[in-house]
Amino acid sequence: MRFVAAIVSFVLAFVLIGLGLAQRTVFAGPERLVAETSSMDDAPLTLIESETLHAHDGRQRLNISGPGDIVAVYGRTADVQAWVGEASHNVLTFDEESGSLEAELVEGEEETVPSALGSDLWLAEYTGEAALTFMANVPEGISVLVMSDGEEAAPKDVSIAWPLDNRTPWAGPLIVAGVVLLVAGIGLYLWALSHWRRMRGPRRKSGKGQKMPRPPKYSARKAAKAVRPAAPQPDAPARGRRSGRARIAVVPGLLVGSLLFTGCSPDMWPRIDAPEPSPSATAGAEASVTALKDVAVTEAQLRTIMADIATVATEADAALDADLLATRFEGPALEMRKSNYVMRAADGAQPAPTTVHAEPIALSLPQQTDAWPRVALVIVQDPEDETVVPMAYVLQQESPRENYRVQYGVKLQATEAPFPQVAAETVGAVRYSPDNKFLKLTPEQVAAAYADVLLNGTASEYAEEFDLENDSFLAIAGPDARATRAAAVSGPVALATTPAEGTGERIALATNDTGALLTLNFGDTETVTPTEAGATISVGPTVKLMTGLTETTKGVFVTYGYQLLFYVPPAGSDEKIRLIGATEGVTAAGELP
Repeated sequence: MRFVAAIVSFVLAFVLIGLGLAQRTVFAGPERLVAETSSMDDAPLTLIESETLHAHDGRQRLNISGPGDIVAVYGRTADVQAWVGEASHNVLTFDEESGSLEAELVEGEEETVPSALGSDLWLAEYTGEAALTFMANVPEGISVLVMSDGEEAAPKDVSIAWPLDNRTPWAGPLIVAGVVLLVAGIGLYLWALSHWRRMRGPRRKSGKGQKMPRPPKYSARKAAKAVRPAAPQPDAPARGRRSGRARIAVVPGLLVGSLLFTGCSPDMWPRIDAPEPSPSATAGAEASVTALKDVAVTEAQLRTIMADIATVATEADAALDADLLATRFEGPALEMRKSNYVMRAADGAQPAPTTVHAEPIALSLPQQTDAWPRVALVIVQDPEDETVVPMAYVLQQESPRENYRVQYGVKLQATEAPFPQVAAETVGAVRYSPDNKFLKLTPEQVAAAYADVLLNGTASEYAEEFDLENDSFLAIAGPDARATRAAAVSGPVALATTPAEGTGERIALATNDTGALLTLNFGDTETVTPTEAGATISVGPTVKLMTGLTETTKGVFVTYGYQLLFYVPPAGSDEKIRLIGATEGVTAAGELP
């Protein structure tokens, strides 16, 4: 029975081990499910929406091939659709019956489009020539856009592969159980063999008349031979039953060890605890995208945008290249920097504009919207000196195919007053209209009221509406500063100051207390004219740098632009309107007509 038990153990062991190995080999399924396009009409763009990318679970592997250049980008679905706009494009969907990608042509008014590369809307970009393969790993709410150069038709060979769950959770237990039975079988076999050998020992027969053995006969020749020393023999390894058993045990040991190593893979064992999401480049993106679906720009996009803006500003400032600057600046911020370029071109000793840093970002407040134009407020600290007051930049994107541009660059005031509480960057802020009446003053009224304060100081009828005690800008652009400049003018000339309309928009973003962070701009134009007919006057250094004039009989003007950031409390609040930051600079100068 011991041999029978050993044989049964061996049979069961090899059956279980065989089943475990078969699950990893002959019974193993494919690693990926691949869906390919069968046919596609000519169009400059191909759109793969979120529903198609998530037809199956897992990381999406995209393979795209076609003649010429290949461009693939992905971003939030609403942003991708907005960029496509009225252009003709193919939409790929997954057909569950055929397991392939079906293309549907959407005809539009545009048959050619600009390159999608470099857009601020994208979360990632990929390029290739003739073939392109990449892992998207995108959460829901993200779509992929494929194109060539915008002139030629988009590549037509597109396939998406999803990983399949080909884990074999019972392969490990089967192999280990087989190994256990194999070891048990070997033990049973050795036990049975030992017992069998003991049972085959010598046996004596019992009976009557048993004869005693006869003594051997004496032989002198055999006796002499017995006492003769034996010839030495070479040493031979000890052999016997125990040494044979040791060699036999090596083979099962090696077999058991190899099988145990085979079952070490975690895919070969059942998962007792709930599976956790695998970390990736977009870990946690699914939840954030849901929260960010109505936010103008994500935190990751904003970091990329600010890095590009800082690079453009640095290169343009060094080369005095206003055209390059205009790719990332507009409105008041562009005007002030362009004037600086003109003066520095005339005199290299003139100070350069404030350096634009990409990080660290102390605060980001995007607009809560899915329409255009859209804005975002970004406050960036000096990366080398924390004592330097931060800069606040207001970025605006006019349309989906345009990039964000800096419209305001405001230097914050050094003050102990806390910054207004605003929503998180994943929530965003509502943009108020210029005539919003739920604020202490509407954005338009704030501009007019503060212009009057700069003109009349504490005598202004709006002085009580503003916190002038903590307003350091009043000393720079207020009535006392104007009086000082007027007193410096001598000779037969007259200095006059008139308000100048700003070119920037009134941008008001809501704070947590239903107040607003308001950015606006306006300016003052100072004119110097001769008071005597035919009199010649010398021009100031600013006009000289801007125009090259040294004297004139007509008169000159200088326009100073102000970029201002206010906190405006909600209507009914006892708080005063507070100036948070201001930037002042020359925007224009010349000779009067």
